[in-house]
Amino acid sequence: MQTAFERLGLKPDADEAAIRSAYRKLVKTCHPDSFLDPQQQQDGQRELISINLAYAQCLKLAESRHTASPALPVAQAKYWARSLLARRQYDMALFQLSRAESKDAEWYALQGETLLGLRDHLAAHQAWRSAVRLEPDNREYRRSALAAEMALKRSRTLPGRLAGKARSLLGRSGG
Repeated sequence: MQTAFERLGLKPDADEAAIRSAYRKLVKTCHPDSFLDPQQQQDGQRELISINLAYAQCLKLAESRHTASPALPVAQAKYWARSLLARRQYDMALFQLSRAESKDAEWYALQGETLLGLRDHLAAHQAWRSAVRLEPDNREYRRSALAAEMALKRSRTLPGRLAGKARSLLGRSGG
């Protein structure tokens, strides 16, 4: 059985704009008014109903991602964030971290890693520094804070700014 997202030809993490775009494209292919044959019109009508139901369900799921979610224990939020980071789903990883009931050094480290993936070098550096403040003897956190600082400095150079502009023009986000 197809999910609503599969019905529209989308991945489950599609945003509202992608859902609307896919819906419009599919409606154009099966709208009953585009057929002369009565049988094709009936088939198109059934297809249109199926697409409309999938569209409504997808929009509801996408909108629910933006509503306030209950807080998670920090261990669970970190687990989900690590899982999403492994798939380079930086926005969703940041969302899961934001749901944590509390923050510890590892939480800040995961936030720093996520923000680096989103190319927010300044915020990533600040997150890693917070992790170092909480665990000053952790060498991994210190190395990562230094790497984030170096990435921040590189991003502020002319070649770094040009590369950032090129990425934004090509529509590439984190990855």
